[in-house]
Amino acid sequence: MANLELIIIITLGFGMLAYLLGNLHRTLGSVITILGSAFVFGSLAMYGYTDTLDLTVNYLPGVLGDLGASALSHYFALLVSFVYLMVAFFNPYYIDKQKYPALYSMLYLLSLVGVIGLFYTTNFLAFFFYFELVVWSSLFLIPLGRTRSSASLYYGFSAFGGFSLLVAILLMYSGTESFNIALNLAALSGTTKVFVFLLMMISALSKLGAFPLHIWLPNVLTDAPDPVTGLFSGGLEKLGAFVAVIALVRLGGVGTMISALNIHLFNYIIMILGAITIVIGTLMAIRQDDAKTLLAYSSMSNGGYILVALGFMTTTSISGGLLHIFAHAIASTSAFLAIGAVARQTHTTKISELGGMIHKMPITYMVYLIAIISMAGIPPMGGFISKWLIFQGVISEGFIFVAIATFFGSIGSFLYVFRPLAALFLGQELPEYKTSVKEAPLLLLIPMLLLSGLNILSGVVPNYILRYTNKILSELNIAQLNLTQFTIQGNNGDLHPLLIASMFGIGVFVAFIIFISLKKSKKVDLMDTYTAGNFIYTEQHLHYTSNFYAPLERLYEAYIDKMQRFYQSLSIKVKELGEVFKYYFFTYKPEITVFWILILITLLLWGDIA
Repeated sequence: MANLELIIIITLGFGMLAYLLGNLHRTLGSVITILGSAFVFGSLAMYGYTDTLDLTVNYLPGVLGDLGASALSHYFALLVSFVYLMVAFFNPYYIDKQKYPALYSMLYLLSLVGVIGLFYTTNFLAFFFYFELVVWSSLFLIPLGRTRSSASLYYGFSAFGGFSLLVAILLMYSGTESFNIALNLAALSGTTKVFVFLLMMISALSKLGAFPLHIWLPNVLTDAPDPVTGLFSGGLEKLGAFVAVIALVRLGGVGTMISALNIHLFNYIIMILGAITIVIGTLMAIRQDDAKTLLAYSSMSNGGYILVALGFMTTTSISGGLLHIFAHAIASTSAFLAIGAVARQTHTTKISELGGMIHKMPITYMVYLIAIISMAGIPPMGGFISKWLIFQGVISEGFIFVAIATFFGSIGSFLYVFRPLAALFLGQELPEYKTSVKEAPLLLLIPMLLLSGLNILSGVVPNYILRYTNKILSELNIAQLNLTQFTIQGNNGDLHPLLIASMFGIGVFVAFIIFISLKKSKKVDLMDTYTAGNFIYTEQHLHYTSNFYAPLERLYEAYIDKMQRFYQSLSIKVKELGEVFKYYFFTYKPEITVFWILILITLLLWGDIA
């Protein structure tokens, strides 16, 4: 389908169909989510990527507003709709756990409509409408899992971000009396530009799950249904990155120029927040026992990399940031889906309760292994290329604190992604899973394998993606990244990803030849061993999963506890404030209601009386 308006309308139709069929049979509704997501991604891939998308609005001009396309909107829309499609394959297998399966399927596609509209609208009011549509539809996907408290937390932070965005839009409208995005951004200057930048960045930080607005992220990604966690980490969080690109890159430098650092004040503050996000996300991920919570803090940390990269506003760093958005979306989605596949078989995501999954789920293990290699920034995956570009930007600009934070996050990621690998997949095979667990069904393996292929492809031949990000740079009037057919030119040297991947492949091949050539090890029973002269009478005692990095955790445990107590006391104060509003404004006493109505009428008439 070449017309974007029809793509949105037909996807809405898919949503209603999913609801109707979902009421007849829950699996039918979930199958419609696959078809609807495939329709959106297929249409955008065919016409959006080639810039032949028809943007005319004929049927719902008052609802959809004006639509416009750019390389930036195509980039985000293609990426996020692909994540929706991959996650949708999991829906039929998890729909039985939903209390309202038909509603889940409908909301899934409704949130996709919001995402597409947000990326392509040229009107700030419509932008806010689509932003809220995504929040409200995704909000109700969360409590369909385990708990409603996480949904409340998500709503609180999203409402804060949405309100900030609305105030920014109204500020811009007061100056131009127009909601056109390009016109408003071009007209900003002085104090108004600073306020709009700060308000939009609040919205971006809350959606991206960055410090200090990150509290909702680990709770939601832990408690939401397993497919929804992949959707949030790989797709919906990227809406925050999209808003950050608008605020940081399209608005340019904001605030007083710091001569010594050659950067604008507020851009530097955002970079510092990005650096803190990397450090806190890494430290928190290291100490988690739940694999989903661990990956949630990993998502937070990677959001920090995106902020740091965009904050620098150089060709290399922005290219790295845009590629990191792609690499992290693909890697985190595949990692969450792999953990979701394990949870479907074992009914737990606790690392300490799992072990030896490689024996039963070897393909899922490979998917997780490839994903974490990319997340840790190790070749030959896409995460390595994006982090290399970001490091190039950090080093060449000479920001010491930010450089330390980014390198710390990269090293720390080795620690936290290794823990599920070592304990959950490579640990001892626990007796309770020896007969009950088997590999994930084929329909779940298909999206995971496709994501793994993209993880590798984006690391071996990343120039295909970087050429597209160069189009975005060109639209933003930023110099393009220098690329040859196979090399990337950085600030401190060139990178040849294909050569690195070839060397890596040769190393794996040599290791394989050695493995098959040497004498095979003798397989013995798990209990046929000795440990420090003591007889181990149960296999669980051979399984080392808890307190994995206890010595390291003790170094910063006290500071983490202080931060958690601060946020807990803050939440209590917010709750008390809510009780005050509830007492005065949402009361059952009619005299108080009449009093506030009179006050409101008086204020509305105040101008005429004066």
